[in-house]
Amino acid sequence: MEQVFECLMPYINNNDDLNSVSLVSRRLYELDSLTRKHVTVHVHYAPTPSRLSTRFPNIESLTLKGLAFELTSPSIQVTPWIRELDVSFKRLKELCIRNMFVCNSDIELLARKRGNDLSVLKINKCHGFCEDGLMYVSKYCNHLKTFFVDQYYDDIEDEDDIENDEDNIEKDEDNIEKDGKWLHELAMNNKVIESFHFDDNPFAFDVEGITLLAKNCSKSLVSLKITPCSLIDLRDAFRHAIRLEKIDSAFCVEDMESVDFIFPPNMCRLGILDLPVTSFTSLLPFANQLRELNLRCVSFGVICQCFLFERCPNLEVLYTEDGCGDKGLQVIGQFCKNLRKLTHDGHDARVSHMGLIALAQGCSNLEYLKVSIVDISNEAMECIGTHLKNLRNFCMELVVGNRITDLPLDNGIQAMLMGCSKLERLDIRLCRGGLTDVGMGYIGKYGHKLRYLGLTNAGESDAGLVELSKGCPKLRKLKLECCPFSVEAVSTFVFNIYSLRYVYGCQMDRTKKQAVMVIGIDKKPSKDAFKKIDDVPAVEGFSEALDFGISCLVKC
Repeated sequence: MEQVFECLMPYINNNDDLNSVSLVSRRLYELDSLTRKHVTVHVHYAPTPSRLSTRFPNIESLTLKGLAFELTSPSIQVTPWIRELDVSFKRLKELCIRNMFVCNSDIELLARKRGNDLSVLKINKCHGFCEDGLMYVSKYCNHLKTFFVDQYYDDIEDEDDIENDEDNIEKDEDNIEKDGKWLHELAMNNKVIESFHFDDNPFAFDVEGITLLAKNCSKSLVSLKITPCSLIDLRDAFRHAIRLEKIDSAFCVEDMESVDFIFPPNMCRLGILDLPVTSFTSLLPFANQLRELNLRCVSFGVICQCFLFERCPNLEVLYTEDGCGDKGLQVIGQFCKNLRKLTHDGHDARVSHMGLIALAQGCSNLEYLKVSIVDISNEAMECIGTHLKNLRNFCMELVVGNRITDLPLDNGIQAMLMGCSKLERLDIRLCRGGLTDVGMGYIGKYGHKLRYLGLTNAGESDAGLVELSKGCPKLRKLKLECCPFSVEAVSTFVFNIYSLRYVYGCQMDRTKKQAVMVIGIDKKPSKDAFKKIDDVPAVEGFSEALDFGISCLVKC
């Protein structure tokens, strides 16, 4: 049997499957250690970096994640991990850092020591560095194919808790000269970039730098996401980037057809922050070849938006804010038959259960569906279960709940889960009375593959959470908001679901102050150990207790 697994091990890519195989015998454990290629580390309860390098010395891809829920600014330093990268993980080619505190010195050490080895570097939702740090990447990482710096976390309230070296005090942005020279340096030193994403950051860049990057990487660049920037300003870059397929987060100006502007010939993925009605027709010649479309803050009406959807029969991914209501979903269901992922968002939602039914009947290939609605029914949920057999991720937010008469949704949830047997992520945000304890039991009974579950205004009592805990054998993350469950019920749930790693709870207490609790579970402690969570003081801000393998955060 071990010889069979040894032959199959290189072809097993799922980390859960690899974890199971490594438990079979000592030999397979050692084989997994030597052959594992990718590891994701949740650093807030992870062992020391040296433990990871001992366990998996040959990984080629590493993802470091901070807190799963963004309750505080990223405060976990990446420094010890970067220092470990200096001496270990010699085969590492891809590094992703998310929700962590990253100093300029961290980036400098990484770039100087491992810059020639890295082909992928992603820094997402981090803070602590400035353009000096980006300059180190530009100088020393000369073989990058993917470089992302997205969503710099700039909302820092209390930095006293973060211990920094005196050499890193220059991170204060008020004292940094933002000249964008790092982008020119990157364009001069790197000729093989395929994906460059620079979105939602305070750092400077100029159009000349983007044009130079497109010129020097003309044979490789296929994805460009940069904001804020006008499509008109990128026209010279588009002339050089002949292989460019994705453009995201740029905005249109008025009357684009009146200027000398041409989209790249291979463009099939487009994201636009603002599209005036006067520039609407400039998209039509390429609509037929679009596979991804992201429309945000568009200023044209229902007729134009539906007209555009009708001319995008090959769409596979669509993000749109709710400007068309049920009519928009009906058009999407009728013309976009290849759609796999749909985000239909917006604060002024006008979609009802009728639009959801039309969408489910028309787009049977949907794997991801996120929708904001004003009305929902059991019939719509049953329709989703009947038609969307490939659905893996479903998020439904009820924006206005006073119009709904078909509650609770117990039977609809049951039918949806029975039909959508591949569902791994479920997030339903309802009004009070939207789901009873019986419905909670249905989620537990039929949510066989659920790994993430988010519930708002669900359940009636602790009995509902107990029923839920009888199922969901693969659940890893649970998020509860405005649900009537006690800490005792949550503790019982934790010990009934062995796979659980995170519990997030948010509800209103008697004083009408919001109480938030996040529990990160490193290992299964005793129930007596879990009860110690009750003793964690509720203080202003956050208090953290690390005991018996449990990390708990409490906010008042």
